Amino acid sequence: MTKYVFYQTETVKGKEINVKPSRYYKSGGDFGFFTERSLESSHSCSLPELNTGFIPSPGFQQEITVRQDEYGCYVDSKSILIPLSFQADTGDQGKYLMTITLFAKEEEKEVLLFVGRRQLVWRGCLKPQEEWSGAFPVFISDFIPRGETGRFRDEAVKVTVISRSVRLKTLNIEKWEGKTLYLAGDSTVTDQNAQYPYNPAESYGGWGQMLPVFLNGNYAVSNHAHSGLTTKSFRSEGHYKILMEQISDGDICLFQFGHNDQKIDDLKAEGGYRNNLIQYILEIREKGAIPVLVTPLARNSWLENGKIYNDLLKEYACEVIKISQSMGVPVLDLHDYSMKFIKKHGIKDSGRWFYPSDYTHTNDYGAWKMAGFIWKGLAHAGVIPPDGNEDRLSIVKGEHL
Repeated sequence: MTKYVFYQTETVKGKEINVKPSRYYKSGGDFGFFTERSLESSHSCSLPELNTGFIPSPGFQQEITVRQDEYGCYVDSKSILIPLSFQADTGDQGKYLMTITLFAKEEEKEVLLFVGRRQLVWRGCLKPQEEWSGAFPVFISDFIPRGETGRFRDEAVKVTVISRSVRLKTLNIEKWEGKTLYLAGDSTVTDQNAQYPYNPAESYGGWGQMLPVFLNGNYAVSNHAHSGLTTKSFRSEGHYKILMEQISDGDICLFQFGHNDQKIDDLKAEGGYRNNLIQYILEIREKGAIPVLVTPLARNSWLENGKIYNDLLKEYACEVIKISQSMGVPVLDLHDYSMKFIKKHGIKDSGRWFYPSDYTHTNDYGAWKMAGFIWKGLAHAGVIPPDGNEDRLSIVKGEHL
């Protein structure tokens, strides 16, 4: 086990590593805070899929300044939300348990804790002088970033705190043995990056990156979904190969495709799309893992100025359900759930859960909403054990994530 200590101290014990606020992460640099200098240190560090998933907006002219006191390291974000991100090389890949301790010097009405490529694992509030700890599994593996044709090796854990001034106090990293939940899909599922200053309403969000917060640390989430992917290109571009190298007996694999398949002639719902999904199911079962089908997220698409809902993915959703029935595969009907949600709120109000001026991709609020449905669906289908904690589903009118 390796322990990173972020508060001011003169004494370190055993494998404890005292982190100075001036230390920034760079490729081959072992550990450090991830700042603008990290992005510029190498090509791999500049890729959001391989770093913390937070990048500066074009108008952000200042540099992140990390501060330190007797409670830990922090970023002063009282006016705008700036990420406090830390990255550390492990020297290997696989499953790790990250035990994170935070400290609030003053009241924090909302704290967001992300690991890996911007995967949300905890959301809560802290009282003045309150110390909080949580343990979360992560899966580190190769990844093929957007726009790249080859796989990149990743051997780093990442943690990001979004708050006003919460301190990152300690971080313990150790090997972990447990089950993994794998995700295969497109841009509505993938780990989207976010610009800072952070605004969840104006950040692309895939439901896959919000799912970990609902799993309560019981599963590592390995998200291999990617923007633009189809049931065909997920295999041909090499993403599926990485997943299959890792998945093992008792793991879970969710498949959600359709948004891009419908644009290609040989991937019609009853044709290539159906055949590809069936092949995935058979191969996942051969590994002793559990395949789960998810119908494609509905679009906020309407006709006649928002009077008539335009269901662009009906055929694909119906085909997924047919496959689940014929092969005895658990299915989560996200399409029906999201379509009813959109119809209930209408074209304008539904936009609050989508990226601005986008009718396909949710923002972080929408991603949270859809991930909550996936979590409940997995428990209802008996794929994961229910824990009865419905509080994680609540959002206060879009004011907080």
